[in-house]
Formats: sequence, C-alpha cells, structure tokens
Amino acid sequence: MFKRQSTGKRAQASHPTGKGGTPPPPPARQAEVKRSEPKGPAASAGPMGEVRRPSREQIAVRAYHLWQSRGEPSGTDREDWLEAERQLATTA
Repeated sequence: MFKRQSTGKRAQASHPTGKGGTPPPPPARQAEVKRSEPKGPAASAGPMGEVRRPSREQIAVRAYHLWQSRGEPSGTDREDWLEAERQLATTA
C-alpha cells in the first residue's frame, strides 16, 4: 500500500547516552504466561471429540432437588451445587 521513500542516505541511530555507535540490543522478551481456566469434569464427549458440560441451569435444578431431598437444611448450598455438578458430569 504505502511505499517508503528513500533519500539514499540512512540516518544514523545514536546511542541513548549520546555517544554514537551501534544501538544497544532490544531487551530480552519475557515468555508469556499462558493461563488456562481450571477444567471441570467432562460431562460427555460428542461427535468430533466435543466436550459437553452441564449448563448452570441444569446444575441449579439438580442442586435444588438434592437440597429438598435432604430436608432443606440451611447453609448447604455450596455442597449441593458441587454434588449436583459431580452427578451430572458422570451421568451425561
């Protein structure tokens, strides 16, 4: 698209300290840290190796039923949710 116009002379890069010569090498590039989300248990593998997990709604409904079946105790929402996730992951 755009062409650089050349004047035939190159500008000399000066050293950051102003002493001329060759510029210092670029700083070493730090390796990027790849972050991955923790993977939960796979619900099932569909065609083409596609991994399917239960939806939040499915987990919520199952957790609610677990909570009801245990007599609706207070303070067990986290345990019910985790148990629902585990159950749905193994059955799907």
